[in-house]
Amino acid sequence: MASQSYPVFIVGAGPTGLVLALTLRQSGVPVRIIDKAPKPHVGSRGAGTMPRTLEVYNYLGLLPDILKSAVPLPVNRMYKLPGGSEVEKEFYMYPRTPTPGIPFFNPYLIGQDVAQAILRSHLEKYDCHVEFNTELRTFEQHSDYVQIRLVRHGDGNETAETLSAAYLVGADGAKGVVRKTLGISFDGETRQDNSVILADVKLRGLPRDGWHIWGDMTTRGMSAMPRFTHDDDTFWFTIFGVDVDHEKLASEPETLKTFVKELTDRPEIEITEFLTLGAVRLNIRMVSEFSRGRVFIGGDAAHVHSQAGGQGMNSSVMDAFNLAWKLNLAYKGLASANLLQSYTDERRPIIQNMLKITTQTLDKTFVSGASPESGWERGREFYQLDVSYRGSPIVVDKRQVDALVAPQPNIYTAGLLGTVQAGDRAPDAPSLVTLKDSDVLPPITSLFQIFKPTKHTILILSPLGPAADSVIDALRDAQYPTGLIQTVAILPIRVAVREKDALPRTDLVLKDAGGHVYEGYSVHPWKNELTLIIVRPDGVVGGIGERVQILMDYFQRIFS
Repeated sequence: MASQSYPVFIVGAGPTGLVLALTLRQSGVPVRIIDKAPKPHVGSRGAGTMPRTLEVYNYLGLLPDILKSAVPLPVNRMYKLPGGSEVEKEFYMYPRTPTPGIPFFNPYLIGQDVAQAILRSHLEKYDCHVEFNTELRTFEQHSDYVQIRLVRHGDGNETAETLSAAYLVGADGAKGVVRKTLGISFDGETRQDNSVILADVKLRGLPRDGWHIWGDMTTRGMSAMPRFTHDDDTFWFTIFGVDVDHEKLASEPETLKTFVKELTDRPEIEITEFLTLGAVRLNIRMVSEFSRGRVFIGGDAAHVHSQAGGQGMNSSVMDAFNLAWKLNLAYKGLASANLLQSYTDERRPIIQNMLKITTQTLDKTFVSGASPESGWERGREFYQLDVSYRGSPIVVDKRQVDALVAPQPNIYTAGLLGTVQAGDRAPDAPSLVTLKDSDVLPPITSLFQIFKPTKHTILILSPLGPAADSVIDALRDAQYPTGLIQTVAILPIRVAVREKDALPRTDLVLKDAGGHVYEGYSVHPWKNELTLIIVRPDGVVGGIGERVQILMDYFQRIFS
């Protein structure tokens, strides 16, 4: 066995690897993360950040830094040809208003390079640094560890290293070593006729007031969008269509400059510098399984999407956030026998469905005769708020879902899920009054300020203090691992709290002053009943029930 051992070894420092590493470090798990690239990624690929990804960034504590740089999607502005200057149509792709359950209800733009720099800066607070110029060569699985062989590049030399890890995670992209070494199939298709050119450029002659679009996406078209985090002359270009020689244009920058002037019919548009430039064939693929033994894969290593819909990066973040808390328990010897298998059980059907949606969007985008804006239309299915693990082997639902009429989907659940059930995203709820002194919560708070990626959160909804105390007694008797569960008693809006009242013995005691918790989770505020909602560290409802027994039914699936 190798002399050095690490709990979790991550290959690839893109969004998947960085979110996984940061979540694990916040749980106290030592991590080593490498990337074969000599330096951090440059370019705006994966710029569209969906609402659920913003929620993950919120859980991890980096959302304020993300929102400092991120901007909403600008207006889409389509121009008439010939001429290229007269606006034919303007529209917004995602005009939504935040709601009590969905505080972040519109995608934001932030280049993947900027987002990754923010993730790295937060990771470094936990004394974890990405090792660039370091390449995984081979690995071998054993019953209780993975042996890993690396090569570090520098100054024209290679330095070999052999080490071991409890778990290995491949976040090394579609062409990565980890999936190939495992021998897991990567089934799907490559659309030879649907290539696109992607480029970050400096240019003159375009205002920074919208997403500019010319031509026909089916045959010959292009778009240009400002990079708001960069200098005023920096834009992100895409060029598409079956009548475009993508490979030639990507390899001949001067020819591409001329092509842009001719297609837009705007001679004043002049590209002065290419920061990135490449032709990408559209691939639609996914793996048959997301892990084998002690080795896991996620992100582009497990699935690749067409650029239509902007789901690749967002789905990758969801992979990492789903896997992290499970690896945390496994490394600490606290995970049930089937907990790690649930990573594949939960993520594979989600990715399968998302690939279906993005492929349908791709086909609509490039279909001949479609309306000019049809390929740019995006529905709420892209927000990742409707992603649900209902039916997962590790979630438990023990209540009747018709407790109340299902809330309006645009208020708490975003799509057509209706009443929140086990496996769904746990919606937010604002206007919660803190009744017990807390060093970490303000007097008025929300559920999203309470949920933690390091803990399970048990929401105890009841007007009766003894009901909450019975939950505390049950948890004490069950002797679950310490530090991994927090309890939150939430009193309904109708309860008047008096100074002489004894508060429940839970970690937090709140009053649902806005009524959003009880309405959002379909619990009747005027009945003297108990409802327990167990929210997993990844912000998913793991269990719902109206008896204390739901705790045992759920946690026996989680803990060893």
